[in-house]
Amino acid sequence: MLLGGRSGLIIALVFAGLTNFASYWFSHRIVLRIHGAEEIPEGEMEWLRDAVKEFSDNAGIPEPDLYRSNMRVPNAFATGRNPEHGVVCFTEPLLKKLDRNEVKGVLAHEMAHIENRDTLTNSVVATLAGAVAVLADMAFWGAMFSGGEERGNLASAAVMMVLTPLIATLVRSAVSRTMEFRADSDAVRIHGERDGLASGLKKINAASERSRYTGSKVEEASASLFIDNPFTGDRLARWFSTHPPLQDRLENIRSTEP
Repeated sequence: MLLGGRSGLIIALVFAGLTNFASYWFSHRIVLRIHGAEEIPEGEMEWLRDAVKEFSDNAGIPEPDLYRSNMRVPNAFATGRNPEHGVVCFTEPLLKKLDRNEVKGVLAHEMAHIENRDTLTNSVVATLAGAVAVLADMAFWGAMFSGGEERGNLASAAVMMVLTPLIATLVRSAVSRTMEFRADSDAVRIHGERDGLASGLKKINAASERSRYTGSKVEEASASLFIDNPFTGDRLARWFSTHPPLQDRLENIRSTEP
């Protein structure tokens, strides 16, 4: 059947690939608009721009653009389809509650994501996960409308349809956690010290625990971009979390040599 087998896999891959390519190519514009971000004007926060220049040299990447968001919790994220289009965005509460060295630690973490092309990695993982999910859906409906000749096939397709999103979520969450660990380690190298990032993470996490941000489903879909998940519900299950536990991250930072 067209809805299954090799033809179905090709259709699923093409559909998921086109969707995620569009998201990847225009990711920085989409994410910045979703979170109400505006570019920090020239002449403001020159100390932060000096840090960007220094860290860009250390990481060997072009200087990213700086944005700030009106979100109500201290946080930050990086976006852009490649280092040449890199963007680092800070929320207003982060710039107010963290000291300069802590902001620099967060900046180094986000620039590590840009250096490692994590937006591209997220897009590849999303494409594969999306393709499998679409294929499972197609297999289910193909079995449903095949005349009910194979009840076993229908049952298998139904199980696959239920389990596939679960497995895809686990895989994407595991990849996201791995990238966060790597970005923390690379941030120590880029910044040249551990204390700023470690202290900044503690403040961000404490503020998030006190007041989780309730965003829309569209906003929550970008949770993996942030240095700490600012949305409600992230702590329900460790396996589904897009970010490692704070203590694990702090231990990783302490074990990394500048």
